Amino acid sequence: MYIKRPFLKLLMKYHLSFNSKGLHSFDKTRKSCYDLCEINKICYMNNNLQLKLNKVYKDKLDSNDKLIKSSKFVRIITREIKFKNGGISKVRLFSNGDFDKNIEISLKEINNIFNLCKSNPFVKFWLVTRQFETLFNYIPKNKIPGNLNIMFSTPLEPNQFFIDFCKKYKIQMAKIVLTKNESNCDSSKNGKSCIKNQCDKCFTYSKKIRSFYIHGKGNKSKLKELLK
Repeated sequence: MYIKRPFLKLLMKYHLSFNSKGLHSFDKTRKSCYDLCEINKICYMNNNLQLKLNKVYKDKLDSNDKLIKSSKFVRIITREIKFKNGGISKVRLFSNGDFDKNIEISLKEINNIFNLCKSNPFVKFWLVTRQFETLFNYIPKNKIPGNLNIMFSTPLEPNQFFIDFCKKYKIQMAKIVLTKNESNCDSSKNGKSCIKNQCDKCFTYSKKIRSFYIHGKGNKSKLKELLK
Protein backbone atom coordinates (compact mmCIF):
# COMPACT_ATOMS: atom_id res chain seq x y z
CA MET A 1 0.00 0.00 0.00
CA TYR A 2 1.37 3.43 -1.00
CA ILE A 3 1.35 6.13 1.70
CA LYS A 4 1.52 9.74 0.55
CA ARG A 5 4.54 11.62 1.86
CA PRO A 6 2.60 14.40 3.70
CA PHE A 7 0.64 11.78 5.65
CA LEU A 8 3.82 9.87 6.44
CA LYS A 9 5.39 13.09 7.75
CA LEU A 10 2.34 13.65 9.98
CA LEU A 11 2.67 10.17 11.46
CA MET A 12 6.29 10.86 12.39
CA LYS A 13 5.57 14.17 14.14
CA TYR A 14 4.83 13.83 17.84
CA HIS A 15 3.95 16.61 20.27
CA LEU A 16 4.40 14.52 23.42
CA SER A 17 7.89 13.87 24.77
CA PHE A 18 9.22 11.08 26.97
CA ASN A 19 11.03 12.75 29.86
CA SER A 20 13.76 11.55 32.23
CA LYS A 21 11.18 10.53 34.84
CA GLY A 22 9.71 7.95 32.48
CA LEU A 23 6.56 9.96 31.74
CA HIS A 24 5.01 11.24 28.57
CA SER A 25 4.78 15.01 28.75
CA PHE A 26 3.45 17.96 26.79
CA ASP A 27 6.08 20.68 26.99
CA LYS A 28 6.41 24.31 25.93
CA THR A 29 9.24 26.78 25.58
CA ARG A 30 10.33 28.80 28.60
CA LYS A 31 9.48 32.10 26.87
CA SER A 32 6.34 32.51 28.96
CA CYS A 33 7.63 31.52 32.37
CA TYR A 34 11.27 32.57 32.78
CA ASP A 35 10.69 36.29 33.37
CA LEU A 36 7.94 35.67 35.93
CA CYS A 37 9.78 32.99 37.92
CA GLU A 38 11.52 33.97 41.15
CA ILE A 39 13.73 30.88 41.00
CA ASN A 40 14.69 31.05 37.31
CA LYS A 41 18.38 31.01 38.29
CA ILE A 42 18.01 27.47 39.59
CA CYS A 43 15.64 26.22 36.88
CA TYR A 44 16.90 22.73 36.01
CA MET A 45 15.33 22.84 32.56
CA ASN A 46 16.82 26.24 31.79
CA ASN A 47 20.31 25.09 32.75
CA ASN A 48 20.14 21.77 30.91
CA LEU A 49 22.70 22.18 28.12
CA GLN A 50 21.47 19.08 26.33
CA LEU A 51 18.04 20.65 25.85
CA LYS A 52 19.64 23.87 24.63
CA LEU A 53 21.51 21.95 21.93
CA ASN A 54 18.73 19.58 20.94
CA LYS A 55 17.21 21.26 17.89
CA VAL A 56 14.54 18.59 17.39
CA TYR A 57 13.24 19.12 20.93
CA LYS A 58 13.40 22.92 20.61
CA ASP A 59 11.40 22.76 17.38
CA LYS A 60 8.83 20.62 19.18
CA LEU A 61 8.52 23.18 21.96
CA ASP A 62 7.95 25.97 19.46
CA SER A 63 5.31 23.87 17.72
CA ASN A 64 3.62 23.08 21.03
CA ASP A 65 3.49 26.78 21.93
CA LYS A 66 1.31 27.33 18.90
CA LEU A 67 -0.73 24.14 19.21
CA ILE A 68 -1.95 24.65 22.79
CA LYS A 69 -3.55 27.94 21.77
CA SER A 70 -5.25 26.29 18.79
CA SER A 71 -8.70 24.76 18.36
CA LYS A 72 -6.86 21.66 17.05
CA PHE A 73 -5.13 20.95 20.37
CA VAL A 74 -7.63 18.50 21.85
CA ARG A 75 -8.07 16.53 18.63
CA ILE A 76 -4.36 16.24 17.84
CA ILE A 77 -3.18 15.34 21.36
CA THR A 78 -6.08 12.91 21.87
CA ARG A 79 -5.10 11.10 18.69
CA GLU A 80 -1.50 10.91 19.87
CA ILE A 81 -2.51 9.63 23.32
CA LYS A 82 -4.59 6.85 21.77
CA PHE A 83 -2.20 5.69 19.09
CA LYS A 84 1.35 6.39 20.25
CA ASN A 85 3.00 3.16 21.43
CA GLY A 86 -0.38 1.44 21.69
CA GLY A 87 -1.90 4.09 23.97
CA ILE A 88 -0.79 6.32 26.83
CA SER A 89 -2.30 6.15 30.34
CA LYS A 90 -0.53 9.09 32.04
CA VAL A 91 0.48 12.51 30.73
CA ARG A 92 2.37 15.28 32.48
CA LEU A 93 1.65 18.81 31.31
CA PHE A 94 4.52 21.30 31.42
CA SER A 95 7.57 19.40 32.58
CA ASN A 96 9.05 22.28 30.63
CA GLY A 97 7.38 25.69 30.23
CA ASP A 98 4.15 27.08 31.64
CA PHE A 99 0.99 28.99 30.75
CA ASP A 100 1.48 32.12 28.68
CA LYS A 101 2.13 35.27 30.71
CA ASN A 102 -0.66 36.99 28.74
CA ILE A 103 -3.75 36.15 30.78
CA GLU A 104 -6.14 36.06 27.81
CA ILE A 105 -3.93 33.57 26.00
CA SER A 106 -3.34 31.50 29.13
CA LEU A 107 -7.10 31.15 29.69
CA LYS A 108 -7.38 29.62 26.21
CA GLU A 109 -4.56 27.23 27.09
CA ILE A 110 -6.05 26.02 30.36
CA ASN A 111 -9.47 25.66 28.75
CA ASN A 112 -7.91 23.45 26.07
CA ILE A 113 -6.26 21.35 28.77
CA PHE A 114 -9.53 20.89 30.65
CA ASN A 115 -11.24 19.82 27.42
CA LEU A 116 -8.40 17.40 26.71
CA CYS A 117 -8.91 15.78 30.12
CA LYS A 118 -12.66 15.52 29.58
CA SER A 119 -12.12 13.92 26.17
CA ASN A 120 -9.81 11.29 27.71
CA PRO A 121 -11.51 10.23 30.98
CA PHE A 122 -9.41 7.06 31.36
CA VAL A 123 -6.10 8.92 31.14
CA LYS A 124 -4.50 10.56 34.19
CA PHE A 125 -3.10 14.07 33.78
CA TRP A 126 -0.71 16.03 35.99
CA LEU A 127 -0.34 19.78 35.43
CA VAL A 128 2.44 21.81 37.05
CA THR A 129 2.29 25.61 36.97
CA ARG A 130 3.60 28.72 38.69
CA GLN A 131 1.07 31.01 36.97
CA PHE A 132 -1.33 31.67 39.84
CA GLU A 133 -3.19 34.38 37.92
CA THR A 134 -4.35 31.79 35.38
CA LEU A 135 -5.68 29.51 38.10
CA PHE A 136 -7.31 32.38 39.97
CA ASN A 137 -9.21 33.58 36.88
CA TYR A 138 -10.26 30.18 35.56
CA ILE A 139 -10.72 27.63 38.35
CA PRO A 140 -13.60 29.27 40.32
CA LYS A 141 -15.78 29.14 37.18
CA ASN A 142 -14.70 25.70 35.97
CA LYS A 143 -14.66 22.42 37.87
CA ILE A 144 -11.34 20.57 37.73
CA PRO A 145 -11.77 17.25 35.84
CA GLY A 146 -11.47 14.21 38.10
CA ASN A 147 -8.55 12.83 36.08
CA LEU A 148 -6.47 16.02 36.39
CA ASN A 149 -4.23 16.92 39.32
CA ILE A 150 -3.16 20.56 39.25
CA MET A 151 0.02 21.27 41.15
CA PHE A 152 0.81 24.89 42.00
CA SER A 153 4.55 25.41 42.36
CA THR A 154 4.44 27.92 45.19
CA PRO A 155 6.61 31.01 45.66
CA LEU A 156 9.43 30.58 48.18
CA GLU A 157 7.19 32.27 50.75
CA PRO A 158 3.54 31.65 49.75
CA ASN A 159 1.06 34.00 51.40
CA GLN A 160 -2.12 32.84 53.12
CA PHE A 161 -4.26 33.83 50.14
CA PHE A 162 -2.44 31.33 47.91
CA ILE A 163 -2.75 28.63 50.57
CA ASP A 164 -6.48 29.18 51.17
CA PHE A 165 -7.27 29.27 47.44
CA CYS A 166 -5.45 25.99 46.79
CA LYS A 167 -7.19 24.26 49.69
CA LYS A 168 -10.61 25.49 48.61
CA TYR A 169 -10.31 24.24 45.02
CA LYS A 170 -8.16 21.16 45.69
CA ILE A 171 -5.09 22.41 43.91
CA GLN A 172 -2.04 20.64 45.29
CA MET A 173 0.84 22.82 46.41
CA ALA A 174 4.45 21.96 45.67
CA LYS A 175 7.79 23.37 46.73
CA ILE A 176 11.53 22.81 46.39
CA VAL A 177 13.46 21.82 49.53
CA LEU A 178 17.14 21.80 50.44
CA THR A 179 17.48 18.33 52.01
CA LYS A 180 16.37 14.83 51.12
CA ASN A 181 14.83 14.44 54.56
CA GLU A 182 12.41 17.28 53.79
CA SER A 183 11.38 15.75 50.47
CA ASN A 184 8.48 13.33 49.98
CA CYS A 185 9.37 12.58 46.34
CA ASP A 186 11.42 9.40 45.91
CA SER A 187 12.40 10.29 42.37
CA SER A 188 13.97 13.60 43.35
CA LYS A 189 15.84 11.88 46.18
CA ASN A 190 17.23 8.80 44.45
CA GLY A 191 17.38 10.05 40.85
CA LYS A 192 15.36 7.11 39.54
CA SER A 193 12.36 7.56 37.26
CA CYS A 194 8.79 7.60 38.53
CA ILE A 195 8.28 4.31 36.71
CA LYS A 196 11.22 2.60 38.44
CA ASN A 197 10.01 3.94 41.79
CA GLN A 198 6.52 2.61 40.95
CA CYS A 199 5.11 5.98 41.94
CA ASP A 200 2.28 8.02 40.43
CA LYS A 201 1.39 10.12 43.49
CA CYS A 202 1.65 13.37 41.55
CA PHE A 203 -1.31 12.32 39.41
CA THR A 204 -3.66 12.24 42.41
CA TYR A 205 -4.59 15.23 44.57
CA SER A 206 -3.37 15.28 48.14
CA LYS A 207 -3.68 17.92 50.85
CA LYS A 208 -0.05 17.25 51.66
CA ILE A 209 2.43 19.64 50.03
CA ARG A 210 4.61 17.87 47.46
CA SER A 211 8.24 18.56 48.35
CA PHE A 212 10.91 18.07 45.71
CA TYR A 213 14.59 17.86 46.61
CA ILE A 214 16.64 20.49 44.76
CA HIS A 215 18.85 19.11 41.99
CA GLY A 216 21.15 20.50 39.35
CA LYS A 217 24.83 21.47 39.66
CA GLY A 218 25.36 24.34 42.11
CA ASN A 219 21.63 24.86 42.67
CA LYS A 220 21.62 24.04 46.38
CA SER A 221 23.87 26.99 47.20
CA LYS A 222 21.81 29.27 44.94
CA LEU A 223 18.59 28.22 46.69
CA LYS A 224 20.16 28.90 50.09
CA GLU A 225 20.90 32.44 48.95
CA LEU A 226 17.34 32.93 47.73
CA LEU A 227 15.93 31.71 51.04
CA LYS A 228 17.94 34.19 53.11
